[in-house]
Amino acid sequence: MSETKNTSALIINRRDYREQDSLVTAYSRSFGKINLIARGTQKPQSKLAAHIEPLILVDLMIVSGKGYDYIGSAIMRQAYTSIRENLNKLYYAGQALNIFQRLVRDHQADEGLFFLLTNWLEVLDAFSDATNFSQESGKLLLSFFILRLLQELGYQPEVSNCLICQQAIHSGKNYFDFQGGGVICEDCYLQKLLNISHLNVNQQDTGSQYISEEKVNLLTISYNCIRIIRYLNDAQSASLVKLKINKKLIKELSFLVNKFMEFYS
Repeated sequence: MSETKNTSALIINRRDYREQDSLVTAYSRSFGKINLIARGTQKPQSKLAAHIEPLILVDLMIVSGKGYDYIGSAIMRQAYTSIRENLNKLYYAGQALNIFQRLVRDHQADEGLFFLLTNWLEVLDAFSDATNFSQESGKLLLSFFILRLLQELGYQPEVSNCLICQQAIHSGKNYFDFQGGGVICEDCYLQKLLNISHLNVNQQDTGSQYISEEKVNLLTISYNCIRIIRYLNDAQSASLVKLKINKKLIKELSFLVNKFMEFYS
C-alpha cells in the first residue's frame, strides 16, 4: 500500500502532463514547494481539476509514487474569488506567484513563507471595489511582498546604516548599492569613486570604465523611499490598505525593489 501524507498547500501552477494528467506545483505548509501529478484532470468529467487551479488554497492528500508523488485528494479551502474577478488584482497575484516560484527552492518547508504567501493573498483579496484598487495599489502590495520574501530568504536590505561607514542614514543624497544590499551615504559614495580613480590613474581610460561599472550597481534613492522601505520591512500586510503614498514614490519604490530582486534571482 502506498504511503500517504496530508498538508495544506497553495496551488502555484498547473500544466498538462502526458495525455490525461496534470503536473501541479504547490507550496505546502509541511513540505515546501512540491511538484505533483494530478491524474485524469484533462478529462472533462474530472472532479479534481476544479480544485487544483492556480490561486487556490487546498487540503491535500499526497500519495507516494515512483517518480513524482501524486494527488490523492484536494479539498478547496480558499479560492480568492475577489482576485479572480478583478483583472488588476489577478495580474499582481500572478506576478507574486511567478516571483515566489522563481526564488523559492523545492522541498524546503518554511511556515514563514507559507503564511507570507497566503496572508498576502488574503489582503489582496480583501480590497473591495470601493477601495478602487489601482495600479499604484498593486505596485505597493507587490513591492511589500518582494521585500518580505527576500527578508524570509535572508536578503533584507540594510536601510538604517551606511554599508561602508556604519553611520545612521539621514536625509540628503544617498545611494542604494544593489550588490552590497543596502544604502551608502554620499560621503562614502564619493570616497569610493575617488579610491577607484586613484587605483587606475595610470591606466588609460580604465578608471572611467571602473567608475561606470560601479554606477551600474548604484542608484540614487530618496530619503522618503528609504523611510517607506523601513516601514515595509516591519509592517503587517493588512496595514497597507490604508497607507497613502504618492505615485512618484511608489514608482521609485517599485523600480528599486524589482532591481534589487534581480540580484538574487
